[in-house]
Order: sequence, then structure tokens, then C-alpha cells
Amino acid sequence: MDRSWQNEAAALWLAPLVATVPLIPFFSIPSSPLFLGRLMDDPTHPMNWPRLGPLISAMAVVFDGELLGFLVVLFLVAPIYAGLREYRRNSARKILIVCAAAGLAASQVARAAQNFRQADLRAFANSWVSPVIGCFCGLAAGAFIVYFGKRRLASLPICCTPIAALVISAGTMMWSAGVWRTH
Repeated sequence: MDRSWQNEAAALWLAPLVATVPLIPFFSIPSSPLFLGRLMDDPTHPMNWPRLGPLISAMAVVFDGELLGFLVVLFLVAPIYAGLREYRRNSARKILIVCAAAGLAASQVARAAQNFRQADLRAFANSWVSPVIGCFCGLAAGAFIVYFGKRRLASLPICCTPIAALVISAGTMMWSAGVWRTH
């Protein structure tokens, strides 16, 4: 495998984590109208806890966003990217368009797959804001791929961050769910 493809593969591997970063302020800041604690429609939910609620919300965003991002990159972005690369048509503009479309598709997959029971979450998922945020996240991932696909990224500590983020966020959510059930 040539060095260029290793850099691009590392950028594709890290893109789902990068795509979740723009989601964090929208869903984990209590003053945001999209704060997950507010959208959960349950004042006792861990996302509404005074100090830990925003952190738990951020961990939920990272966990769900990263898992969905991996699926989107694996089944949509990477094959298209490889095809563009093979025919030497992987311009920055085309990569950004593919990633923005993938973010839009991811928002609609999340809407359909989650089938939210909470009225406010369902209203958000069905609104025009959800695809716009998805597109914005896709653009963030695309810009990351364009910029870092040409730079050396393939170091072990950097490439382990998505796994570490998943483990930490899953652990935080499992801990909060366990504490919530015991109440």
C-alpha cells in the first residue's frame, strides 16, 4: 500500500469522529434549543442531571454519531472515494459534495432507524434542521478528508482515538443508565 493511500485511509477512519464534533454544541449545551436533555421529555433522565447531564449528552452524541458515521463511511463514502481516486477525479469539491450528501443521508437514516418515542426528538428528526445539521457534519468530515488525506496521519495514537471515544462514551452512557435505573 503506498503512503498516499495510507494517509487517505487514516483520514477516512477518523472522519466519523470529526463529523460528530459539530453535533456536540447543538445537543450538549443546556441553553441550546436542541439540548438532548430537553428533547428527552423526561426531567429525571440522566441528560438533565445538573452537572453531568451535558457530559452525558455529549457522550451520547459521540457514540451514536460515530457508529452511524462508521457505517456511512464504510458503505457510502469509502467506495465512492475509492472510485474517484481510481479515475483520478477525487477533487476537493467532489469529496465535499459526496460527504455532504452522506451527512444528509445519515440524518435521514438516523430518523428512520431510531423511530423516536419522545415527541420533541421525533419533531427535531422530522424537521428541516436535522438534514441541515447532517449536511454540515458531512462537510466537516469532507474538509477533514480533503485536508488530512494529503498529510501524514497514520500514527497509532491518533488512529486509536475513535476506538477510545467509543469506549469512553459507551462506558459513560452505561454508567448513567445504571445509576438512573437504581433511582
